Amino acid sequence: MMLSELMPLYLSLRLALTATLFGLLIGLPIAWFLGHTQWKGREVLDSLISIPMVLPPTVLGYYLLLILGRNSWIGRLAERFGTPLVFTTRGAIIAATVVSIPFFIKSARAAIEGIPSDLLDAARVLGRTEINIFFSIVIPNAWKGITAGLVLMFARALGDFGTTQT
Repeated sequence: MMLSELMPLYLSLRLALTATLFGLLIGLPIAWFLGHTQWKGREVLDSLISIPMVLPPTVLGYYLLLILGRNSWIGRLAERFGTPLVFTTRGAIIAATVVSIPFFIKSARAAIEGIPSDLLDAARVLGRTEINIFFSIVIPNAWKGITAGLVLMFARALGDFGTTQT
């Protein structure tokens, strides 16, 4: 098999891995916020996050094109910095991240909500900071849900073509 025949697979895997990494960095704080706080608007935010799951890929791609395209303020700003987003690898990574991140956030949020609040409260009483609690209690107790979310996010980013193509 020639190396050129493997190039599409390599590009797809690289795109999906990069989108998964960005999704983890963006989605984990969102999942922590949604699963940890009692903010009144969190269900509205959760509904907004779910939109990419229910929109057809071409419709989502169209809206991303409107938001990130050359005629939008984001697109013009990116062009001014010399990093256009439309029809570039950066744009494909953004599209793959947007289409796949809800799967991660949903899974990670459910895992975080499953951690007993008594455990978190006990850590606070013992003087642990929130960031220490996050890394020493939340991550170890929610790792299965976080890992499942990462797998789902990677699979969705790898398998989606309509949004990225648009």
